[in-house]
Amino acid sequence: MKTTKPERPLYSLTVGEFIDLQRSIRNDLPPLLPNEANPPKELLTIHEAADFLNLSVHSLYTMNSRRRIPFLKMSGKVYYRRSALMTWLESGERKTIAQLRQDSERGI
Repeated sequence: MKTTKPERPLYSLTVGEFIDLQRSIRNDLPPLLPNEANPPKELLTIHEAADFLNLSVHSLYTMNSRRRIPFLKMSGKVYYRRSALMTWLESGERKTIAQLRQDSERGI
């Protein structure tokens, strides 16, 4: 990335010059947020799923063999759907004592 001192103040640029400057800055900087055109992968390998869940690969294999986590097996390889993992994580969510009291007061 090159840095040069502007020849004149930004407020004196024409609209076209400003747009050109803005485009050159965008091209020089790495993207800060994931690109909408590049959504996260839906189908994960066991290593990607382990990273996603912050678990070891060995733990995932153990959970697979005990059928405790949703997975797919194709051509001898194990895969995980990101959406299924999110649903699985949410299904394990535990309520706080305050939430349980509220539910009991409401008769839920």
